[in-house]
Amino acid sequence: MKWLNHKNVLLLFALLGSLAILAQQPNTLSNERKALEKQRKELLNKIQETKKVLAETRKKTDKSLSDLKVISTQIKNRQQVINTVINEIGVIEKQIVAQQDVINTLRTDLERLKQEYGKSVLGAYKQRNVYDKIMFIFAAKSFNQAIKRIQYLNQLGDYRRHQADLILHTQQQITDELNELVATKREKENLIQLKEQERAELEADKKEESSVLQKLQDREKELRRILAENERSARKLNDAIAELIKKEIAEARKKAEEEARKKAAETASKGTKAKPSTPAKTSAAEMYLTPEAIKLSNDFESNKNSLPWPVEKGTITTRFGQHPHPTLKGVVVNNNGLDIKTEPDAGVRSVFKGTVKSIFSIPGMGKVVLINHGKYYTAYAKLATVQVKEGQSIDTKQTIGTILTNDENETEVHFEIWKSQDKQDPEVWLKK
Repeated sequence: MKWLNHKNVLLLFALLGSLAILAQQPNTLSNERKALEKQRKELLNKIQETKKVLAETRKKTDKSLSDLKVISTQIKNRQQVINTVINEIGVIEKQIVAQQDVINTLRTDLERLKQEYGKSVLGAYKQRNVYDKIMFIFAAKSFNQAIKRIQYLNQLGDYRRHQADLILHTQQQITDELNELVATKREKENLIQLKEQERAELEADKKEESSVLQKLQDREKELRRILAENERSARKLNDAIAELIKKEIAEARKKAEEEARKKAAETASKGTKAKPSTPAKTSAAEMYLTPEAIKLSNDFESNKNSLPWPVEKGTITTRFGQHPHPTLKGVVVNNNGLDIKTEPDAGVRSVFKGTVKSIFSIPGMGKVVLINHGKYYTAYAKLATVQVKEGQSIDTKQTIGTILTNDENETEVHFEIWKSQDKQDPEVWLKK
């Protein structure tokens, strides 16, 4: 039984160890690929939503600035999809190499296992006589040595069974890895096909963008007139919201001061000296918040990055802040919120529970609804109809009206978020 030597035992443990490492190594490539796959699916969903808006756009003879922005957004989304798919293909190629390495390692281990198993079977064949095993035990010089020889023979049998199981397990692993490798290569082929499809559609979108851009540039004088009107409307909206919030802050401060004076008078009538107190909020830009308003504000803040969109389906055409005008060179436009293009007659909904503070109209902005959420406010402009009343409590996603379709045949809602008198970027508050 010399074949069961120290070297062979070490080899068996080495083979077991290598299989364990292959089974337990962190699957970082798989995690990276899942993240890219999630990103790709999100972008493709955006493309599908924008397609619906573009379908309406393509029915129109005269394209508007809003139509150009939708096409540009679609181009950006397609380019991001292509880049994501390229990264996915890169990760898959690394996975294929890694899987091939695993298969090669397993095949090498399997060959070694078979060789060692052959030696084991040959040794067992040579020692197949039961009488020889008995003589091996009885030839022991002591009882303890006889016990150890019995244990040795038992371990020998376990060793051979373990070798056979390990061979079967390794063969199954190779089969599984080969199947996974085939599936991975098929997914790579599908992604290459998707990449080529998106590239073809990207080129078509770019041609359409160029055509619309040229038509709009031919209308430069008219576009400058529209831009001036939009800027006037935006200023009026900004001033109206700022004034309403300022008025509410003043009323809240006055109410808090009156309550403080009343409390001081009651304390004085009882003959006790009132302790001086200062309101919790003294800034001119903030209200004196009630406990209910504080809770509502905290609830609103806790939903940052997860607020629902003011429309069920839509595409952002103009983001928050300053941006170069898409057709007029050297012109910079400023947006206090988001403009979201959607389908005609679409409903507008509140992004959070609150109270309707004001409903008013602005030329060029249609009807406007201002909703209070503690120290936060949301404004919804370019509405055709309003389905709520001032002072009404509303819930998250409750419909407040329908969107206006203007003379340019654009159906857009203008959405703003204010923290007291400070304008916020709505995009960082809405759910991605």
